Amino acid sequence: MYQTYDRDRLLRQVRELLREEGIRPINQTDPAPEHAAALLLRSLGVEPVLDHVEVLKRNMDRTWEDLDDSKADRLAKD
Repeated sequence: MYQTYDRDRLLRQVRELLREEGIRPINQTDPAPEHAAALLLRSLGVEPVLDHVEVLKRNMDRTWEDLDDSKADRLAKD
């Protein structure tokens, strides 16, 4: 049976669960939470899916200039 689950919804639910337990989740870059959530879902036999409208909204909230500056900062640290 083919099963799917929204990867971003899983992340929201896990963050809320952690907050209820008094834990403050902080995003890491390696592994990224989105990648880790997809791996977890796959390991449980569930295909991760994305709400493309939400992804587009999130991407439009960040300008290319912001992304470029962020990448330059990361490269300068290495």
